[in-house]
Amino acid sequence: MIEVLIAIGCYLAFWSNAGGVSAITRPMIFVFLFLACAVAVGTGRVRRVGTTPLELLLYSIAILSAVVSLARSEDYCIYYTMYYVVTIVFASVLARTVSLPRLMDLGAYITLLCVVTALAVDRNGFLAALQVSIGVNGLERFSPLNNHPLLVGYVFGSGSLLLARRVYLARNALERVLMAGGMLLCWSILLAASSRSAIIALGVAVIFALLFEFRVLRGLTFARFAAGVAVLAIIAIICFGPASDYLTRILELDSSYRGFGSGATGRTVLWAKGLESLTSDPTLIAFGGGLRSSEYSVIGFLTENSYISILLDSGIFFGAALILYILYVPLRALALRRQAASVEAGSERSLALYAAYFVFLLIQCFFLRYFVGIGNPTSLLTLLFMMSLSLYPGFQAAPERQTRPGVARSKLPSGLARAKP
Repeated sequence: MIEVLIAIGCYLAFWSNAGGVSAITRPMIFVFLFLACAVAVGTGRVRRVGTTPLELLLYSIAILSAVVSLARSEDYCIYYTMYYVVTIVFASVLARTVSLPRLMDLGAYITLLCVVTALAVDRNGFLAALQVSIGVNGLERFSPLNNHPLLVGYVFGSGSLLLARRVYLARNALERVLMAGGMLLCWSILLAASSRSAIIALGVAVIFALLFEFRVLRGLTFARFAAGVAVLAIIAIICFGPASDYLTRILELDSSYRGFGSGATGRTVLWAKGLESLTSDPTLIAFGGGLRSSEYSVIGFLTENSYISILLDSGIFFGAALILYILYVPLRALALRRQAASVEAGSERSLALYAAYFVFLLIQCFFLRYFVGIGNPTSLLTLLFMMSLSLYPGFQAAPERQTRPGVARSKLPSGLARAKP
């Protein structure tokens, strides 16, 4: 039951920008996460693990945001800070209830639900985008449920890695085929959304996974090297042969607005403007302007960069601390994976692609501002993943309390049952 409630809460975040229903779905995210926490506490499933440095940092950022927002009389920042604190509390409880590998499994199932939803509600838009249709506002980019194409790339690019992990761990052919199909549809959605930053980030994440998680160079033989060269040659022929024109048009590589010479679609100008805004006020450098003070409605422009947004919101001290922690996460994930392998052969498989998942986020968040947020499924899952990773050693060591008599543990449907790696 707990896992189902978490999955529903995160899935509803995919609807948070949908016209007509967003006013209902946004509060329902918190309702379902609260119910998951209530069931976890009521059934004694919460493990006793001490407070982590990440939790202290996130709560400190919330306190700082509350003080600064009140001092600056920014109503929107005050409201968002309240939602942020509630979400951190929920994440702290749920990360002590559900293991990190299981949370990653849930992320894959949520991604599948988002794929089905996106294609069901806007199948025509998906097909039109893949056909490189030009509308009155230029290229038609796939944006289901009114989600921005960049956000679409963020959700489905990161989600494809979670699905790839399940392909790697699956023990039966049906699950492997289902997850592989979902992964391919995610990649098709990236193309339909023309989300180039997501495609670049995904490519970097895949290379990172091959080199540092699966360590392909360690067991490289001449035969494998030759096979790899052949695969790359085929990809090059496809990309620079028959498919080159299509990719150029759907990704607008020759566009004066979005092409190579556009300064990352004008983002370099916005980044410079964001840094100028940060350094224009000593108090802003030190303390930030409060959570979501980097929004267009407050500063009059979009930063289009998560790291600049974090610094504008939380200042150089707490903001830089959060950025450094985010940079540390993939390294910590790699260390835990290798530590698990040294203890028991094969046990590291459950943490596969966790580091690559964060590498994807680190790259794409240079081009969008959603890394720290609660309004989309990827940001919510990322918060849970980060919290769970910070608790991982203590979670593994802490014994699980017994379920109260008469209360049975509910599981996902059989088709989504836990698959042990």
